[in-house]
Amino acid sequence: MSVVTTLRVKTAPGFRVDASALLPAPLAARAVAEIERMVLPAGNDRCVIADLFDVARSGDPAPDAQGAEPALVIEDAVPWLDRLGAHMTQGHLIVRGTAGDQSGFQMAGGVLRIDGDAGHFTACEMRGGRLTVAGHCGDFAAGALAGDMEGMTGGTLTIHGNAGARLADRMRRGLVLVGGDAGDFAASRLVAGTVGIAGRVGAHYAYGMRRGTLLLAQRPTYLPPTFADGGRGFDVFWSLLVRSLAGEIAPFSQWRAAALPHRYAGDAAVDGRGEILVVGEPGRQR
Repeated sequence: MSVVTTLRVKTAPGFRVDASALLPAPLAARAVAEIERMVLPAGNDRCVIADLFDVARSGDPAPDAQGAEPALVIEDAVPWLDRLGAHMTQGHLIVRGTAGDQSGFQMAGGVLRIDGDAGHFTACEMRGGRLTVAGHCGDFAAGALAGDMEGMTGGTLTIHGNAGARLADRMRRGLVLVGGDAGDFAASRLVAGTVGIAGRVGAHYAYGMRRGTLLLAQRPTYLPPTFADGGRGFDVFWSLLVRSLAGEIAPFSQWRAAALPHRYAGDAAVDGRGEILVVGEPGRQR
């Protein structure tokens, strides 16, 4: 049995807290008393974990012969907990409540699950692993920090609700799926990777898109003028993509390889090798 560390929020400090030190594997190697004495930065201030959380431990701290990874559960999570799962490389982090900004920042491995909403810059510059948001997500999900040139470069981000503006801005690799709507500039400056949006998209979607794939489950109200009909010849790619989405959220898991979507190529104002696949638009049969 793997080690499960549980932190239950008990006191609000009155300011935002950098929770990037709360990672499953490092905490599993510490005794409960050590965890309680840990100090978390909070802007120009700092706070001790014991002042914010009740700490509990279950499971066997000895190495697991079956290779089960350690887990960290944060109960009653609140929006002032920023950078949850930042730089995480292994383990399972379960956030029961609402997460703050920059959850999963530069995450490279493991599983991060947020049962409520997430703030801005979720999965910002993510490199690997899987991040799931059960609720809504703020702006710049899977994007880049201001001044940085690369957004998400690997892993899977799944948002069951709506996403804010600049979704997957400067994304270079990986998979992003949104079960609801997306704000303005979705998939803007996309370099590579796959972005799927089940609901509506805001203004200026696919702006400056160089390569990569934007999947739209609904016909958009307009097509960017720098995109043109992309023709046929992507049957094999589509069948492989549909197969890879079989285990993901609806409607992406329900698509059939037999019905090809309508393909548009662009953005002609830049490199022009990206594509928008409109699955909800009357398509063509093989």
